[in-house]
Amino acid sequence: MSIVNLTRKFVPELSRDTKQNLNFLNKMPEMRLWNMIKNGDKSIVHVGMNECAAARITAEGINTIYTDALSGCNSVSIVMKGLDSKPIAIQSHYTPLKESLKNQLAALEKQLRTYDYYTDKTQEPKLFFNIRGLVTRANPDEIIGVPNPIINQVRLLLDKFFNNGAEEKIIYYKNNGRPAYFSSANILQFDKENLNKLKLTTVGEKEHFFDLNF
Repeated sequence: MSIVNLTRKFVPELSRDTKQNLNFLNKMPEMRLWNMIKNGDKSIVHVGMNECAAARITAEGINTIYTDALSGCNSVSIVMKGLDSKPIAIQSHYTPLKESLKNQLAALEKQLRTYDYYTDKTQEPKLFFNIRGLVTRANPDEIIGVPNPIINQVRLLLDKFFNNGAEEKIIYYKNNGRPAYFSSANILQFDKENLNKLKLTTVGEKEHFFDLNF
């Protein structure tokens, strides 16, 4: 697999040494990607807060798309099959405010329409939600879902473009009590050697692997 491993074996603690803290900061997954962009890497797309971006994924071009830190925000990602059998990735990152929901849906629809002519409608898209959950009192490692209108709204939006719905995964993340240097980015990485292989790294550097079967 040619996907760059961004995750760390452990999250370091805050140090009294300023240089060491800077080193810890720069080793966070989102910071590593940002530094790669600054050094001229054109294969990475960065999605800031209240932004939505899309890209055709190719072995020679873009293979990574990621959000800024999620802190209560909603991240919705859609991966579709292009007519050339290569993925088309859309990713959004918006605050949970009511007005932001409207903007997020409008931004997603704009990208879906932009790539509509080049999307293979015979293949179900992959839909990923990364949204805030609640930690249970009994188990601090257990995160449960909370009602979020973004879920049904995006489902309805996709119904405009796809007749058979989407393959969906909802991932809830912890928003409170995070230690220093806790990564809260949402990262999609495609294997350059096999674009059907997708690695999704979510808040807390939790890794999810998918075979797109495109």
